[in-house]
Amino acid sequence: MFTDCYCTQFRRASHGLTRVYDAALKPVGLRITQFSLLRSLGRLGEATSTQVAAELSLDRTTISRNVKLLIDAGWVDVIEDGSSGRERPMRLNPAGQRKIAEALPYFNDAQKMVEQGIGAFLSSPSDDRLMQALVNLQQFAGEALDPA
Repeated sequence: MFTDCYCTQFRRASHGLTRVYDAALKPVGLRITQFSLLRSLGRLGEATSTQVAAELSLDRTTISRNVKLLIDAGWVDVIEDGSSGRERPMRLNPAGQRKIAEALPYFNDAQKMVEQGIGAFLSSPSDDRLMQALVNLQQFAGEALDPA
């Protein structure tokens, strides 16, 4: 069903993309949300749930709930730093690094599937224009909602 609402169309596309990535990552027992969290922690090194949430532009409670699954799976360690703060830092451990490496070929397959699905709109594989448009949209939304 067609609608001219950008938000609805982006939400539908997002749901479809999530299904593509989840299906691709299923053989390694990950969902795209988990894979993204693992990679985010890998980029950040040591981070709190709030920092990871900011990195991924997601709600902190969503991150906390999903990080618990990664901790329980043995891929992420909570750092006991002796502080009494509510949020303790965490980091990707060697098992988590191995999980990313195991999942990467499946993630890359999903990336290729997405590129093929939108290939008619791109001038070349991995066309930077699409990624730049998505980054610009994120920045625009952030600035529109938080005009400092």
